[in-house]
Order: sequence, then C-alpha cells, then structure tokens
Amino acid sequence: MAWCRAVLPLLLVAASSLRPGEAFKCFTCEQPTAVPLCKHITQCKPEATACKTTLVQMESEYPFNQSPMVTRSCASSCIATDPDSMGVAHPVYCCFHDLCNS
Repeated sequence: MAWCRAVLPLLLVAASSLRPGEAFKCFTCEQPTAVPLCKHITQCKPEATACKTTLVQMESEYPFNQSPMVTRSCASSCIATDPDSMGVAHPVYCCFHDLCNS
C-alpha cells in the first residue's frame, strides 16, 4: 500500500501535464533523408502518441563519411526494435514528447 501512496502523486502530475486532444510536435521527413537535413517540424494529430524514426540506410563502405538516411514521422503507435538485435534491416526508434526525434 505504501507504494500506491508514492506512485499516485507521480501519476497525477503526469496526467495533469497532458491536455486531452493536444498534439505534440515531431521532426518529419517522409522520404529517406540525411539525418542533418531531416528537420521539418510537424504538429502531430491528436491521436499520435509517439515520434518515430526509422533508419533506412547506413553507409556500409569505406570511407564512412556520409550521414545515415532516415525517415521520421508522427505515429499513433510505435514499436521500437531491440537495440541488442543483430541484423535488423531498418531499426525503429520511438520517443514520446515534443521534438524528441532530432
């Protein structure tokens, strides 16, 4: 029961910081774009719950001097890939607040 009294105030603070139907912002680029160039800011729809970044292409040949290519978007659901998995073709990263996918 003591943990309930400790957790309840935290939940109330978190809930009070969210406004129903209020959207947040994400960086977006629909086409594969170099990371430094993907800086378009989009006001997400209210149903969006995450900012999503998908790594589309990593440079695989020497001299490794180009930026990785990504797509970024607002997402109504987002399931990140396991960072410890090997051989994932297009890793997905998720975050859950304004402009967190920079």
